[in-house]
Amino acid sequence: MDPLAELKQTFFQECEELLGALEQKLQALDEGSRDPEDVNAAFRAIHSIKGGAGAFGCTELVSFAHVFEASLDHLRSGRVALDDAPFSLFLRCSDAVSDLVAAARNDEPAQARPDLLAALEKVGQAKPDAPAAVSDEPPGIAALGNLLAMVEAKSAAPAASAPAADDGWDDEPVAAVAAPRPGREVCVRINPDSDLFRRVIEPRVVIGSLPDEEIVSVACDMSQVPALEALDVTDCHMRFSVLLRTELPVEEIVAKFDFTLANEEFEVEVMPAAANDDGLDEIAPPSEVPQNVAADLSAILARLGPPAAPLPAAPEAPSAASFSPATVAPPPVAAPRPAAKPAANDAAAARQRQAVSVRVDLDRIDRLMNLVGEIVITQSMLVECVRSLPYDVYAKTAEGILTLSRQTRELQDHVMAVRAQPVKAVFQRMPRLVRELAQTLGKEVKLVLEGENTEVDKTIIEELADPLTHMIRNSMDHGLETPEERIAAGKNPEGTIRLIAEHRAGRIVISVTDDGRGIGRDRLLAKARSRGLVGADERLAPEEIDQLIFAAGLSTADAVSDISGRGVGMDVVRRNVESLGGRISVDSEPGRGCKFTLALPLTLAVLEGMVIRCGDDRYVIPIASVIETQHLANTPIERLTFGQEVLRWRGEVTPLYRLGAVMGSSGTRDENIIIIAETERGGNVGIAVDEIVGQQQVVVKSLEANYGTVNGASAATILGDGLVALILDVDSMLRLAAAGGRPTAPELKLAG
Repeated sequence: MDPLAELKQTFFQECEELLGALEQKLQALDEGSRDPEDVNAAFRAIHSIKGGAGAFGCTELVSFAHVFEASLDHLRSGRVALDDAPFSLFLRCSDAVSDLVAAARNDEPAQARPDLLAALEKVGQAKPDAPAAVSDEPPGIAALGNLLAMVEAKSAAPAASAPAADDGWDDEPVAAVAAPRPGREVCVRINPDSDLFRRVIEPRVVIGSLPDEEIVSVACDMSQVPALEALDVTDCHMRFSVLLRTELPVEEIVAKFDFTLANEEFEVEVMPAAANDDGLDEIAPPSEVPQNVAADLSAILARLGPPAAPLPAAPEAPSAASFSPATVAPPPVAAPRPAAKPAANDAAAARQRQAVSVRVDLDRIDRLMNLVGEIVITQSMLVECVRSLPYDVYAKTAEGILTLSRQTRELQDHVMAVRAQPVKAVFQRMPRLVRELAQTLGKEVKLVLEGENTEVDKTIIEELADPLTHMIRNSMDHGLETPEERIAAGKNPEGTIRLIAEHRAGRIVISVTDDGRGIGRDRLLAKARSRGLVGADERLAPEEIDQLIFAAGLSTADAVSDISGRGVGMDVVRRNVESLGGRISVDSEPGRGCKFTLALPLTLAVLEGMVIRCGDDRYVIPIASVIETQHLANTPIERLTFGQEVLRWRGEVTPLYRLGAVMGSSGTRDENIIIIAETERGGNVGIAVDEIVGQQQVVVKSLEANYGTVNGASAATILGDGLVALILDVDSMLRLAAAGGRPTAPELKLAG
C-alpha cells in the first residue's frame, strides 16, 4: 500500500476546492472585477496546486501549472493589464488543470495540451513598436539576454564618464544598492505545527505569500530536526524568521497567513526604530529602473517561478550593499515574544477559529447517519413500550424517555448539519456555461442567481450539476431568441435566465426561468404524434403538451447540433431527478418564457413528521408542509359543480381532499380533522384525516429500492411498533386525486 495514499487523497480533495476558487475568481475578473485580491487568489490557487503536485511527482501537472502560474503572475506584476488579459484562455486552462488532476488521481496518462501551453507562453510578451527579428528562444532566455547585453554595455563604459542619457543605472554602486526601501522593519516568526506537510503546505508557499520585493532576509532554524533514524518525513521541524522592510500595516501582514497558517503558528513583530538607525536613511534613493528592464526582470522571475526560501548560509562579512546589520544576523527564532501582541493577531485568531475544519470521508458520515436513524427507530419503540406500562412505572421512566428524545433530536440535527452544503457549489459553475453558450449561439444573456446559500444534503448536491446543466442549455438554445428576434418582438435584446433555490414545503425547490419564446406547443405535439407518443385524434390540454418535452427522444430543435437536438437532455433530467425522490415540472407561456421547477427532498435520511391516521392506516406528513390544523365541524365545506370540495380558509377558497379516498385507506373513516398543507407551487390545500396521532422524527426509507413506486407517497418509514407508514407527498397526492385515486396495495402491510 502506498504510504502517501492518504496524503494524496487529501491533496486531490483540496485541488477540487482550489479549482473551484480559481474558476470563480477568473469568472469574476472576466465579468469586470478589478479587485487585485481576485488576481492574487487565482494565483495562489494554481500555485498551491503546483506545489502539492510536485510533492507527489505529478510532473505533467507541475509543468502545465507552472506555465499557467507564470501567465497569472504577469497580471499580478502589472505586465499585462486586466483589460487585456485573455480570461477565456485562462478558463480553458483551468479546465485543463482539472483534467490533469483527474488523470493524476486515477493514475491515468495525462493528455498533453501544447496548444494551451503555446498560448500561455505568449501572454505577457512585449509588443515592440517596430518589427524585430523573430527568435526561437523562450521569452525568459530572451529577456536574460537583453539584461546581459545591458550589463556588458554598462561595464564597457568608462567609469568616470557621465552617461549620455538617464538609463536608470546609477554610477554610485553604494547608493544604488544600499538605499533601503521606505518603511519599517518587521520580523515574522513562523513556527508551524508538525503536521504542516500533512496539510499539503510547503514552507515556501507560506513565505511566498509575503511581497518578494520587501523581504530583506529569511533564516531557517533546523535545530529541532531529530536524528536521521528518528526522523519522520511527514513531520515539519523547521522554524523560520523573515525580516521585512515594508510599509504594510501589521493587519495586512497577518491576513496574508490566514490561508495557510493558524494564528498560533506565526507571530508578527515590528522591530524597534533603533534597529534601522544605521546611517543609511540619509542616502538618496536610486534612479528609477527603466520600464523595459523591469519587464525583462518580471519575465525572468515568472519563468523561473517563485523562489524557494533560502536555507541559512555560512556567515559572510557584511558588504557595502547590505541594507542593515539585520540582513546578516536576523533576529533569532527563539527570541522572547513581546508582552502584548497586536490587536490584528486577535482578529486573525477569531477568523482562524471560525475556519477550522476537519476532512471526513462521506462514507463515514453516511454510516453515522444510518446509526442515527436506527437510534430514532429504537427511541420510537421505547416510547411505544413505555406507554403500555403501569402509571407508576411510566412516571419514573417518562423523564428519561423525554431526555433521550431531546438528545436524539439534537444528535440528528448536528449530523444533518454536517451533511448540509449550500447549492452555491453547483450554482457557481453556471455563469461560465451561460457565457460560453451565448458566444456559441450569438445571443446576449444575463444569468441571475438567487438563493445560493440554500442548504441541502450533500448527496443531492452532487447530483444537481447534470440536471441544471441540461436545463440551462435548453433555455439558451430553445427558449431565448437572438437579439434581432427579441427586438422584433419588442423585448430587450438581452435575455434573462433566473436560477433560484429556496426551501418550500419541506423540500428544496430549484427553478430555471427564462423570458424567451416559450415552448412551441404545435411543433412539440406534431413531433410527438409523428413518433407515436400521442394518438392522431388524441386531445391534450396545454399543460399536458408541455410535459411532452420530458419524453425520451423528443426534441423541438430543427437540426442536431453539439448543443441540442437529440431529444435526450430533458429525459435525462427527469430520470435523474426522480432517482433522488424528486420531480420536475414545466410551465410555459408562449411569447413570454418558460419555467422549469425541480422539487427535491432536503435530506435522504431523517425528517420531522406528523403521524396521522385515516381508517385503519397511519401515514406521515412532513411537518414542514403543515401550516395549520382545524376541526371539520368549525369549517364550512362547499362543493363545486364538478364535485370538487372546497373550504374557506383565511379568506381564500382552498381545495379539500379526503385522504382515505385518495390513498385507498382501509377501514371506517370519519375524516373530521383538516390539515392545511403547503404545496411546492406556493398554494395551499386541505387534507381531511381521522386523527392526528403525534409528531416525531422518522427515518426515510426508499420505496423504489425496497418495494416499488407508490403514487401519493415519497418514501416510507418504520414506526415504533415496527409497522410501515407511508410518508405523504402532497403534490404527488394531488395528482393522484386528479387521476381518480388508487386502490390500496395488498402486498404492503401499512401501519395500523
